[in-house]
Amino acid sequence: MSEGIYAALSGAVAQAQALDTVAANLASSGTQGYQRMRTVFREVLAGTSPDGAPLRYTQIASSPTDTTPGALRSTGRMSDAALPPGAYLSVMTPQGERYTRAVSLQVRADGAIVNVSGHAVLGDNDQPLQAQAGAGQLEIRANGTVVQTGNDNPIGRLKLVRFEDASNLTHEGSMLMAAGPETGDPVPSTAPVVAGSVEESNASVVAAMNDMVAATRTFEAFQRVIDTFRDADRRVVSTVPGNG
Repeated sequence: MSEGIYAALSGAVAQAQALDTVAANLASSGTQGYQRMRTVFREVLAGTSPDGAPLRYTQIASSPTDTTPGALRSTGRMSDAALPPGAYLSVMTPQGERYTRAVSLQVRADGAIVNVSGHAVLGDNDQPLQAQAGAGQLEIRANGTVVQTGNDNPIGRLKLVRFEDASNLTHEGSMLMAAGPETGDPVPSTAPVVAGSVEESNASVVAAMNDMVAATRTFEAFQRVIDTFRDADRRVVSTVPGNG
């Protein structure tokens, strides 16, 4: 079998994986605070063929997060906030601490302050924020402090963090991201927030559709190359003496 078919197959597999990333971006293009993923390809030298020619293949090296801030949209709700570039809100999930750019606070019946996904919002003391019964609506101040309008007493300050390399945050769904060794440890962020606004997704529907078309066409091109190699191999088997 021709070695070239393996190179073409590796390209097709990589494009199929890239389509998954594009689909995730498209599906989350309307999700508050979503940061799109990018696909980075790399060439891999897997060895040499019997005639000494190098065998090179394609694979996805990584899918880093695009940390470019999305557009701001005013909501008029003071329990909403848009974060400064590079900052993330810490929330507690069943899997542990996670991070998000979406800041829309809500109060559960038990007084727990949660985000729109229902996860407990952490304060800068690493404890979940708790509202006071009958003390009014939540309000986020520019320094990240959360108060209730009925008494103006601080509930606590949002735990806002930054990372040395936020592009290596791993998506868990459309709103949450997990840190890892490549991101560096989270450090406190003290930059001011914009209360009464939210950050839109930085994934464009038009850009995602263009990426999907490009990946689909490239995948189809690799399929045609694979078919060409298979046809050539069949002709060799059927016409060359001793290969039948």
